[in-house]
Amino acid sequence: MDNIKVRNPVTGQIAGSVHPASISDLTLAVSNARRAQQKWSRQSFRERAAIIAAFHDRVIDQAPLILDTIQMETGKTRRDSLAEVVSVAGTARYYLAHGEAILTSRHKHGAVPFITSSELAHRPHGVVGLITPWNYPFLLSIADALPALLAGNAVVLKPSELTPLSAILGRSLLVDSGLNPDLFAIVHGDGEVGGQLIRHVDYIGFTGGSATGRKVAMAAAERLLPCSLELGGKNPMVVLKGASLKNAALGLLAGAYSNAGQTCISVERVYVESSIFDEFSQIVAARTRKLKLGWSPSWGLDMGSLIHSAHADKVMGHIENAIQNGAVVLAGARRRNDLGPAFVEPTILTHVSLRAAISTEETFGPVVSLYPVESENEAVVVANDSVYGLNASVWARNSDDAMQVARQIDAGSVAINSTLMIYNAFDVPMGGIKQSGIGRRHGEHGILRYTRDQSIVTSFSTAGGYDSMLTKIGSAKRAESLLRVLKLWRRVPGIR
Repeated sequence: MDNIKVRNPVTGQIAGSVHPASISDLTLAVSNARRAQQKWSRQSFRERAAIIAAFHDRVIDQAPLILDTIQMETGKTRRDSLAEVVSVAGTARYYLAHGEAILTSRHKHGAVPFITSSELAHRPHGVVGLITPWNYPFLLSIADALPALLAGNAVVLKPSELTPLSAILGRSLLVDSGLNPDLFAIVHGDGEVGGQLIRHVDYIGFTGGSATGRKVAMAAAERLLPCSLELGGKNPMVVLKGASLKNAALGLLAGAYSNAGQTCISVERVYVESSIFDEFSQIVAARTRKLKLGWSPSWGLDMGSLIHSAHADKVMGHIENAIQNGAVVLAGARRRNDLGPAFVEPTILTHVSLRAAISTEETFGPVVSLYPVESENEAVVVANDSVYGLNASVWARNSDDAMQVARQIDAGSVAINSTLMIYNAFDVPMGGIKQSGIGRRHGEHGILRYTRDQSIVTSFSTAGGYDSMLTKIGSAKRAESLLRVLKLWRRVPGIR
């Protein structure tokens, strides 16, 4: 098979190449990972953590190389590349600090107080398979692998064939930090390789589009394989009267145009109370028009390229369809072939039909639609009127008002006075509802998903133990006595 060439989406230059995995390559990688995992799982958490700690420091030290690699295969800006490094390091620090406590076995209430006991333990699945996308190639491949490794698993990763170089670099840094190379394997190829991976591993984690996520879920279901799926989003932002319009506008720009809008939690639709709609629209449009586009290793650019020209075609198709159906352009809406084949200007639209494709389908590009609403209640209704439920943003006069709205929004996460912060709030879970997926990363959920719960219950042994207790009930009188005890039991504090 011919090597897969990785091209810079801006210049078209070849950034590198990888060899596509055959079935035998994949089965060998999983076999080696399974063998290495048996020893790895018997090591203490602190022994595993020492390697991840060394990796954390190495990532910081090697940041310029990581940034170069990310930029070369994605076309994103230096700042957006830095965001990946920051989040990978943050993920490592969080699980180094909290992972051992989360994974430690816990004593639970027994069936009968004082004479029985229970314990909840967390065992690694074995070999974890990860299928990761192109939009955050270093972050989504490495940050998802770290808790899996700390939990005692081996990892076999299939990164996007468009952006495999960042994952390769991340694995190299882990190996240089002391990780057994067999514990983290990478297999390259298209969706067919991903399908084969699902047939061989003990758990599958997928990040990507909802359509592909359904296929992953169906393939996992055939094997009754546990899985987590972080899928698409059409994330709303709500701006209420009394909010600082300048601050909300700056938050919107960060939340909509980071990584050229190619972010699963980015803002694509904004609902603004009508009394402030015109002023807010003007502020956002003016600031959007001042954003600097381009691709270079400098730090002065605000937005980079989309991943390839076909994706830019899709984004422009959404914009043009909206305009044909009455949308008004306040900023952007132009292809910038002078900068590269996949550049689309950051775009602000108004007067967009709520049923237009750009209002209901994930665009995954630098496009924001603004909609006036008459009240806070209407904002909540239209924000929830979506098949997606990944992330949302609320800006209000004070935190109490914002919290009241946040609690009514159907999304896995809601940010107040923020848009993208959920990805770095490591102590709480991140994930979606509805067609935005199942499962969570971050927090205790983010490491426990890579384990299987094992309950260990202990009974007294005398006269056959707990299981023989009911066999001693030989009359109605004894049964009535037992039932009276049960009725009193509910009223005894602490042992219910």
